[in-house]
Amino acid sequence: MTTVPFLVPVVAGALAGLALGVLFFRGLAATARLYALGGVRRAVPLYLLRLAGATAGFTIAAVWGGAEALLAMLAGFQLARTIVVRRERRAQEGTP
Repeated sequence: MTTVPFLVPVVAGALAGLALGVLFFRGLAATARLYALGGVRRAVPLYLLRLAGATAGFTIAAVWGGAEALLAMLAGFQLARTIVVRRERRAQEGTP
């Protein structure tokens, strides 16, 4: 038995989680900025869009790829969180 069929959903899940996580956490940063500036009317739809997108993404991963893809997607999502938080901190400090 070859490991390639097992790796396809895992790699696809990790890449999908990374992409979804970057969108989610960049959207979170934008939502926080809007709340801080008093733009609650514009922040709420962005919040709902992030919530719906993350829910849909993880549901599709669970149905399509099973537990392996779902766990890989969660790992990619968490990696994206780390990347976005570091970039946002650097942007606030003014370092490139």
